[in-house]
Amino acid sequence: MSRVRLLLIPVALVLIGGGIKVANEGPSSTTTADRPAPVRIHCDRKLHAGADVSRAISRARGGDVICLGKGSYGEIVATRVSKQPAVTVRSAPGARARVEGIVLTDPVGLNFVALKVRDGVTVTPSAANLAFLENDITGPTGIYMFGDYRIGKRIENVQIEGNRIHDIDYSGTQGAGYGYGIEGVGDVRGMTIRDNTIQSTASDYIQSATPVDWVVDRNTFLGPSLLADHEDHQDLWQIFGGGRRIRFTNNVARDTETQESLLFQEGAFSDVVVENNLFDHDSRGYTCQIYQSTGLVFRDNTVVGSHWGCLFRDQADEPPGSGYQVERNVFADTQEGADISTEGRAGEWGNYDYNVSSDSSARGPHSLRRWKPSWTGPTSFEAQRLPFAAGYRAP
Repeated sequence: MSRVRLLLIPVALVLIGGGIKVANEGPSSTTTADRPAPVRIHCDRKLHAGADVSRAISRARGGDVICLGKGSYGEIVATRVSKQPAVTVRSAPGARARVEGIVLTDPVGLNFVALKVRDGVTVTPSAANLAFLENDITGPTGIYMFGDYRIGKRIENVQIEGNRIHDIDYSGTQGAGYGYGIEGVGDVRGMTIRDNTIQSTASDYIQSATPVDWVVDRNTFLGPSLLADHEDHQDLWQIFGGGRRIRFTNNVARDTETQESLLFQEGAFSDVVVENNLFDHDSRGYTCQIYQSTGLVFRDNTVVGSHWGCLFRDQADEPPGSGYQVERNVFADTQEGADISTEGRAGEWGNYDYNVSSDSSARGPHSLRRWKPSWTGPTSFEAQRLPFAAGYRAP
C-alpha cells in the first residue's frame, strides 16, 4: 500500500472513477490513494433460494441484473432467449449462489457471474455475446459448446474469464463434453479465455475443432490429472481440423500430467502465436506437437521438466508450413529425447534461433546449447545468466 503524507489541513473524500481522490481544501497539492472504491452492484431483481431463475431470465429486460441470494437453485435453462443489452445473472453481494447447471439453446446476450455451478455449462447449437465470469464450475462437464455447422449454426463472441473450473470428472460412458474443462467444437469462434484456473480434468483441459479467433491468455493449468482409467486422450489444449488466428499467451501449466500439452494437428493452420508461457513439468509426453502452419510464432516460452520436449511436425501429405519464428525459448531437463526437434520439412519453414537448451538440440548460430539451468526461483523458472533475453517472464 502506498503511503499518503498526512497534512494538518481539512480534507474531503471525493469518489472519482475507480479510485478515491483525497482533495485538500487548502492550498496544498492533491494526492490520490491507490485503493479502488468499493464495487457497488446494482440489482434490478433479487431472487431467493429455490426461485425459478429461468423464468426470471425470460421476463427480464435488456440490461437487467438478476441477483441470486445465498442458497441453492435448480438448473438454469434458457431457450432462444435474446437480450440487448445482455442480461446478467449473478450472485448477490456477499452471497455465493449455487446452481445445478446451465443449459443454453440458441442464446444471445447473457452473462453469468460469480455463481457456483455444480453440473457444468452446455451451449448449443448457436449463441452470441455470452460471458462466464468469476464462476466456480465443476461436475462431469466444464463449459461445453457445440456450434452445429450441419444446420448452419455458429457460436461466437464468448468471454470466459476469471473462473475456477476444476474436478471435471465422470463415471460410466463418456457423454458429450464429459471430462473437458472447456470444449468448443463445430463452428465456435471469437473466444476469449482469460485469467481462469483450470485444474484436474479427466479429458482435455481445452479442446477445439477448427477454431477461429481464439485467445487463451493468462490462465493457470494445474494437476493432478483425473484421466486415470478413462478410455480417453488428455491434452492441455488439443486442436484438430486446423484453425486460424489462434493465440496461446502468458499461461502457466504445472504438473498437469497430460499426454501432451499443445497438440495442434490435422488440418491447415494459419497465424498461430504461442508466446510467453511456462510449462513446468507439464506432460507425460510431448509439451508440444504443432503441425504445419502458415505463420507460426513460438517465442519466449520456458519448457522445464518435459518428458519429450517440443516437436514441430510435418504431415507429409499436406502443403508445407511457412513463416516460422521459433525464437528465444528456454528448454531444460527434458526426461527423454531432445529438448526441441523438427520432423521432415519443418526445419526449413522459418527461423529457429536464439533458443536455449540444456542438451545440444537448439538450432541456429546464436542459440545456447548445453546450458546448465539457473533460475530466479524454484517455481518462477525465469532464466538467469543468458547472453540474450529468452524464456517466460511473469506478465
